[in-house]
Amino acid sequence: MSKVPDVLKDAKLIFFKYEENFTSRNSVRLQVDPTPYILFWRYKDYKVFNTKELAHEKNYIYLERIYDVRVGKPTDFELGAHEKGFERNFLTIVSGTSITNLKFTHFVCLEKDEKRLHEFGSSLFDTVQRVRKEEHGLLYHFRKKLAPKMYAAFTQRCLEEDIMRVYDKHKKNSTKTEWTAVGKLLSVNSRKNVEIDDQKLIRIIMILTKFEGSRLEAIFRKISEDEPVATKLEFGEWLRKNQHDHRLNDARFNQVSDRKISSILEAWQYSGDSAITPQIFTHWMASDEAGVAISAQRMKLDVASMREPINRYFIDSSHNTYCSGISFKKSTSNQLVYAIGHCSADVEMYRQALLCGCRCVELDVWDNKDKEGDPVITHGPTAVMGMNEIGLKEVCEAIKECAFKTTPYPLILSIENHLGRKQQEKMVQIFHHVFGDLLLTGPLPDYPLYAREGSGDIKYPSPELLKYKILIKAKKKRFDKQESRSREDSSIDLQVNQIGSSIDLTEDEAIENERFNELTEEQKAAQMLQLPEESSCSELSEIINYMQAFESSRGVSTAINLENATIDTVPCIVSADENTVWNCLRGSSVEKIQNLNKSKIMRIYPKASRIYSTNYNPMIHWLTGAQMVALNIQTNCSNTQLNYAMFERNGACGYVRKPDWLRMRDVQLKPFLSIPFTIAYTVEVEIIAAYFLSAMDSDKYRRRSTVSVRLFDVPDQISKEDISSPSISTSSKFETSCRRRTREETSFVTNYERHVYSFDKVMLNDLSFLQFNVHNESGSVFAQRILHIDTMNNGYRFITLRTPSNQCAGPACLLVRFDLFMHSDRKNLHDHKQMYNPHAFEKESDKWERRFSNPFADLDGFDGNEFLLVEGTRRGSVEHAPTTPTTPTKPMSFGKELLEKISFWKKK
Repeated sequence: MSKVPDVLKDAKLIFFKYEENFTSRNSVRLQVDPTPYILFWRYKDYKVFNTKELAHEKNYIYLERIYDVRVGKPTDFELGAHEKGFERNFLTIVSGTSITNLKFTHFVCLEKDEKRLHEFGSSLFDTVQRVRKEEHGLLYHFRKKLAPKMYAAFTQRCLEEDIMRVYDKHKKNSTKTEWTAVGKLLSVNSRKNVEIDDQKLIRIIMILTKFEGSRLEAIFRKISEDEPVATKLEFGEWLRKNQHDHRLNDARFNQVSDRKISSILEAWQYSGDSAITPQIFTHWMASDEAGVAISAQRMKLDVASMREPINRYFIDSSHNTYCSGISFKKSTSNQLVYAIGHCSADVEMYRQALLCGCRCVELDVWDNKDKEGDPVITHGPTAVMGMNEIGLKEVCEAIKECAFKTTPYPLILSIENHLGRKQQEKMVQIFHHVFGDLLLTGPLPDYPLYAREGSGDIKYPSPELLKYKILIKAKKKRFDKQESRSREDSSIDLQVNQIGSSIDLTEDEAIENERFNELTEEQKAAQMLQLPEESSCSELSEIINYMQAFESSRGVSTAINLENATIDTVPCIVSADENTVWNCLRGSSVEKIQNLNKSKIMRIYPKASRIYSTNYNPMIHWLTGAQMVALNIQTNCSNTQLNYAMFERNGACGYVRKPDWLRMRDVQLKPFLSIPFTIAYTVEVEIIAAYFLSAMDSDKYRRRSTVSVRLFDVPDQISKEDISSPSISTSSKFETSCRRRTREETSFVTNYERHVYSFDKVMLNDLSFLQFNVHNESGSVFAQRILHIDTMNNGYRFITLRTPSNQCAGPACLLVRFDLFMHSDRKNLHDHKQMYNPHAFEKESDKWERRFSNPFADLDGFDGNEFLLVEGTRRGSVEHAPTTPTTPTKPMSFGKELLEKISFWKKK
């Protein structure tokens, strides 16, 4: 849990909240609670405080909803003459429900202590970043919802009415009995505030979720063998068998020792308990230490892994970064005026993209209508587009401000160059003036730009060597070629650009195609036309180094262009839209794409017909090794959520090292059939219940819900049918999904029917994801979470849900049982068991020998759970009847089997 710096807790700085003007200066003290959950402020004047309370004006912001903290005058403010003295005293908190729905809360520091103000701002931002990256349990989020009530009066006290108001706003989900029990627990008869500790909160959770008779109690009863309490020995054995990931013989996944259990309980002040009670068990499951679905250790930044060449990493990339518009759906961002009459470019989108971890942003630069003015960024003056212009210099200043606030690793500016020579020179001047030493203007000493003639062996520097550097991606004038003013496109030439040949025809894409077909023929032609780029002038060429845009040759096939890029003697980036790669995969150019991505860099971007900024599935492009899979991050969809899940790993630094089989040149992937250096796994998922969905503060999300599970993994194959029938959805080739049955919500828990879903033969342990979607009665997704399989914890876990825009929705969560084990066909089961866990195999063999020596002895204590190996088919969703936890195939007791056979033959 994050430690709060003293400067955030002592509340020594005095501010006033800037609203419309400076006429009303009601002083406030800003501070962060000790846990931390919220940034809150109290008005010094008690009458003002009461007035704000009666008006239901919030005096807090959840840290998880804060995107940025800025010190200094906001760029869009015009201060009056009498306000100029406060320019440097502004503190701006940028928060909101998504990066396209932001709220700016401004405070002005009344003290002339700039150093102290900057310390406050930087400490607050660092704390926010830690909180956003940490994975917390149910208890943390339960207390977090009460935090505004607890800390409004600088106390950790709360009334029963406060809890009722927070957790049952509409009073439809609980009974009077529950709240009476909570009232007795808090002793509120005296109407005085009562101190609340974690143990009381756990008891409140047990009351509100009706622990007695619940699924959680059923799990505890199995541990205690139906006794009221369980011994520490029984609890430890259950943890080591059910909550432990047995892969790799404990080399990577350490077991929980009895000493560790005792130390955790002692920290929770349960040290006097000699047994595990239901309350202790619930506390364990709701804790940060034991109950979360994500392993914090496997999410941290691995600095040692950042020293390989930069082309061996997936790089978080954004497409049309400047775009921040509205569309026919609230969850998408429109790029066309024709559909709704409004779309826009916004400088703020660059800040938000960088704060989200993007390491490659796009700048579409065009000549200013005023020939003496600076270049501008917009979507392009075609017959279809109609977007405002934003200044390049303003964008560069925003980029410099946020480039390295969340990650120190290199930032790439992808330039779509439509500038004349004079405007290009101005652009370069702006880069030098704004970025200064941050701009990498030449190659590093040990990494020349040209390889040995004909070898194609380019030596890229690592992200570690390029820390705090900005690299320019654009076409570079080559010494062996004459500079040309012809407008050649820098992307791979696609012979046929089919609108409907995407890899997945989702509902959003179907709407895209429908809207696209409503355009006139002139508008369609204008939209599908790839606008040519200008050749770089000498000044621009000088600052381009390791990110040189590859210039494709006109009139030749895509395969030849790929080969030419692979053997090119300079470090280049090949840009291609999603359809180019899709057609290569269905053709005979798969190996060429793989070879290119192992030696150079490839950037994928959406096809031109995506007029509503929908996104394609990035998984297929990651599987080919493409480093930059650029998405419209302003669009909330499952593909954007998948991208978030990919880059949450490695400390959310924007770089994830590719798997070995995508980095090694001498290893060739046979797409979708065999993958070297991988062990297939079977993943079993049982969704048990949903908790506190009503805490999402919307009545339409309550009462009934459905949960669907989807696996993103390597597809089986790409068939010829896909080529002949591009309109048929091929998403089933890339994902396998299943849906839980709808259940009525009772109290704050929604119980689901018990079924186990098995995803057999998951090929990519380090590049596979599980997506959980919670649907309301109309089928809309209102909560979701995508987990990377390699970072998941095994056993019974709480999954903290997120909103469609990827914000934490805790305490809303799912109680899920995971079971991950090595997949094996029946014929190889015996050999795999022995290799998988030789000690347990020897132990099992010894028990079988004892059975044979005395077959009628009472040996029912034998448990075949040691290996977690099952027979399976090629990956698919298989529904199983409920099984004993972590026991996919539990063999019948040898003694019972023998008695049944004897009985059978006696009847004969």
